[in-house]
Amino acid sequence: MTGIVVLGLSNWAHHSWLPKGRRARTERAQARANADLLARFPLLTGAGTVSPLPPLPPFATLPRPACAKVLRVAAALAHARALRRVVGAAGQQRFAIRIAPNVLHAIQRDARGKQTDVDLGASLDLFDRLDMTAAGLRVAQHALHELELRVLMELRLPRVVAQRAARFGVGDMSVKTARDLLAAAHALSRSQRSESC
Repeated sequence: MTGIVVLGLSNWAHHSWLPKGRRARTERAQARANADLLARFPLLTGAGTVSPLPPLPPFATLPRPACAKVLRVAAALAHARALRRVVGAAGQQRFAIRIAPNVLHAIQRDARGKQTDVDLGASLDLFDRLDMTAAGLRVAQHALHELELRVLMELRLPRVVAQRAARFGVGDMSVKTARDLLAAAHALSRSQRSESC
């Protein structure tokens, strides 16, 4: 599966990573875009050819908007304690519109709300769509051991998300905790409709 992703990198990557920031619609444009991406990310050139890469986690292969939503929910779960303070109807509606619908109450009831929120090393706006997607991307990259998979995860989303994610850290979060957050976020998001990144 990862090999197919690398061979069709221009289809996998968000168009903001492609030359001129536009989708590659013709075969020639796709070939040019693939060559450009592989030149910028040479570690992907041999990905999966010497020894196969492990598959990407299931949420990463969802349609791009659904993948981004899982990341936002993972970031929200990592900050469940702070989100317990969102009790007013206006705050709940704001979270539903900007971050993810129909998940706030489940996040507030989650046992993680009794633990200290993850220290990302930078201030995080819990109602900012870009901030939350970027924080979730950082968690996802922490969960992945292989550098090639981290790059593929980055390319899946708009370039601005990766740029914002560079501001964040993961504190002392373990890889297992990051994977648990993503699995819980995927489960919470699964029944919801996709939306734009």
